[in-house]
Amino acid sequence: MRLKLRVITVRFIAVLFSAVLFCHSALTDTLSIATASNFRPVLEQLSQTFSEQQNADEARHKINISSASSGVIYAQILQGAPFQLFFSANESYPEKLVASGHGEPKTLATYAIGKLILVSRYEIDDLEGEDLEGDDLEGKSPTDILLKAKRIAIANPRTAPYGIAAMEAMDSLGVAKESQSKLVVGNNIAQAWQFFHSGNADAAIVAESLASLAESAAVKEQQQRLFTIDLSSYLKHPVRQGRVAIKPVSPLAQQFLSFMNTTIAEKIMTDGGYLLPTKGKDITP
Repeated sequence: MRLKLRVITVRFIAVLFSAVLFCHSALTDTLSIATASNFRPVLEQLSQTFSEQQNADEARHKINISSASSGVIYAQILQGAPFQLFFSANESYPEKLVASGHGEPKTLATYAIGKLILVSRYEIDDLEGEDLEGDDLEGKSPTDILLKAKRIAIANPRTAPYGIAAMEAMDSLGVAKESQSKLVVGNNIAQAWQFFHSGNADAAIVAESLASLAESAAVKEQQQRLFTIDLSSYLKHPVRQGRVAIKPVSPLAQQFLSFMNTTIAEKIMTDGGYLLPTKGKDITP
């Protein structure tokens, strides 16, 4: 009788433990998102707002965000990385994931249009007598700034769409050859920005979303100011950024994609330095 009682007790504890694990799993549903580095700051704001709307106690789900260059993430997904959503800095990688069977066709869409800018740092002493207007340095063209720069930070054009755009802009400006030896290449756009921000480059061609977040910090610097020039007009095509859900699509992933279409989410993206694609003009598989 004692042996039978012990067996029943052990089984009861095992069932109880399984129930606890199940409840814990239900309360901590996890959404894994991979994003191009340029979009991470905005995505973090979107994730926080989404969580606040979904649950008051913030215990029902958890969002993990990983960032790298779009090409690196694409390769990781092909190798089986357990991402559920992919926000790329271009449209081609999500399209390729749909073509390979990894991405869900119904979730393929253009979520934002990025802005490519030239950022330059000038010592305040060097600006005396200059006529400044807005954020731009009056009388200075992007060609002048790039030719004057000793080191220019860009993202790796082999894996980062913003790196490709930077090379295209320099080519359109006619300074690609002269700038080649001055390039400081980051693995992704965030690292390229870090090279500039840390002083390892005196100019950078990056996404406006990264530069806009640094404006408040730059204002506090007593001896430095940042000047930006929009390079969008020097590109043959705008930087259209696409996203896709990875199969199988979880309910939480679908809820997040639906949230991306809300007015609140769109405002977060526009405030973060992005343009919104025309609705109904999303990419198709």
